[in-house]
Amino acid sequence: MRSLFAALFIAVLTTSCGGGGDGEEIVIRTALDAPVAGSAMLKVRPNRQGWAGMADTLRRLTDYTVPHRRLLLSADGKAVTGQWQPPAGWSLVDFTVHPSGELTAVLAGDKAIRLVRLTEQGAVLAQTDFFDPAASTDPFIGDVFYIRDGSAMVPHATRDAVRIAAVGEQLAMALRTGRNAVVAYRLTHGAGGYRTSWRTLVEPGVPIGSVFITEGTFDPFGGLENQWRLAMDVDAQGRMAIAVLINRTNLAEGHAEHFGEFISPNVTGGAILTVVSERGERSPATVIQATRRPEIHAVKWMGDKVVVGGRIFTETRDDGTGWDGLVVVADPYLRTLRPMQALDVDRGDVVFDFAVTPGGQLLAVGATGYTQNPGGASISEFSAPLATLLDADGKFVRRLVLASGPRQNQVRSVAAWNGRWIAAGMQNGPGTHSGDEDNALIRADGYIRAFDSAP
Repeated sequence: MRSLFAALFIAVLTTSCGGGGDGEEIVIRTALDAPVAGSAMLKVRPNRQGWAGMADTLRRLTDYTVPHRRLLLSADGKAVTGQWQPPAGWSLVDFTVHPSGELTAVLAGDKAIRLVRLTEQGAVLAQTDFFDPAASTDPFIGDVFYIRDGSAMVPHATRDAVRIAAVGEQLAMALRTGRNAVVAYRLTHGAGGYRTSWRTLVEPGVPIGSVFITEGTFDPFGGLENQWRLAMDVDAQGRMAIAVLINRTNLAEGHAEHFGEFISPNVTGGAILTVVSERGERSPATVIQATRRPEIHAVKWMGDKVVVGGRIFTETRDDGTGWDGLVVVADPYLRTLRPMQALDVDRGDVVFDFAVTPGGQLLAVGATGYTQNPGGASISEFSAPLATLLDADGKFVRRLVLASGPRQNQVRSVAAWNGRWIAAGMQNGPGTHSGDEDNALIRADGYIRAFDSAP
C-alpha cells in the first residue's frame, strides 16, 4: 500500500521504518504552506474550502498557566484571510468548526468560562458566560486541602483544561472544574447563545499534585500540566470519548469509590478512558495502565474503538533516548485494550494527534528525534517532525519523513481536508533551556500545510 502522506517542500520523499528498513518514494501532489512567524500552530480544522487554526505565543514557565492564543482563519484554504483573539483577561483554550462554517471558541479566565460563536470570517455572533452551579457540589474524594476554589469552572493550575467539539450546530464540551472533577456537557445553540442540554460527571474531584523543574524556562510538550488537562473526541453520532491521566493523582481510588468500578490498587499510573453517549449516558470506564511517567495528548474515535496517544518513559538510558510515543487502541464497550504500542521511531517520540485514513488505518503525528534528561524533565532544543502510518491495532507500519526546519519541530494537529491532509505545527521552537539566558529564544515559527494522498 502506498503511503497516505506526502510532503510539500521537496519533489520526492523517502519513508523509513523505525530503526531502518526499505524506503518508498512519495511523489508530491500539492503545495500549500501558510507560515505563521513567531507563533506555534497547535490545531487546525477544515472549514468548507478553507480552514481555521489556533496560534500560540510561547511563554516562559512562570507564565505557562495562562495561554496566549488566537484564531487564524482562511476562507480560500490558501492563506490567512482573518484572525480573532480574545478580549483582555481571557485566554483562548480551544475551538471547533460547525457544518455551517460558523465557529465556537471557548475562553477561560482565572475562574470563569465563556463560549463565543463566530462567523467564518471571525465576527462575533453571540457569547455565553458559562456557569454550572452543580460543579461546586460535585463529589471530591480525598483531602479538601487541594481545593483552591470550589466554585471555579477551571482548576487553579491551568486554564488549559477545557475541550470542545461540534455536534452539528450544537456543542460537546468536557472540562475539569475547580474541584478537579471532570464533567461532560451537551450544549444547544439558539438566539440566546448556548444552553445546557445535559451534564454528566465523568470523574469525581480528587487531589492532583503539581510538578516543577528546578532549572529551565520552557516546557516543550506541556508535560508539567498534563495531569490537569483532558483529551476528548466526538464521533459522528455525538458520542464523547474522554481520557484523563492517573499520574500524580489518586484518581484510581477516587473513581473506584465513587462509581463502584473496581480498579486494581496496583494501578498507580496511566489513564482512564470514558465514553459518554449522545444522550449523556456514561459507560463504565476503561483503565489504561502505564506506570512509567505517561502523558496523554490525543484521543480519536475509530469506528466503535478509541485510540489514545501521548508518550511514555520506557527505559532509563544515559543518552536521554528512553521516551517513546504511546499508542493504545481500546474497545470501550468491552473495556478491553489491544496491546499497548511504544512507538520508537528515532530517539525520543511523542504523539500529539491522530487521523483515521479511508482504509481504516491511523495517521499519527507528533515529534521525534529529541532527547531528555533521563532523571529529569529537560528536553533538547532539537526535535524532528513525526508522521507515521499505523495499522488498526496501533502497530507501526511506516514512517513518513517530513521536511524539517531548525531547532524544535512538532506536528501538533492533523485532519482530513478536501481529499487531502491538513496539518498544523511548528519549527524553530525552543527546548527546555533555550531561553535561560535569552528570553527571545522562547519563540517558534508555525505553519499550516496541506498534503495530498499518494496513489
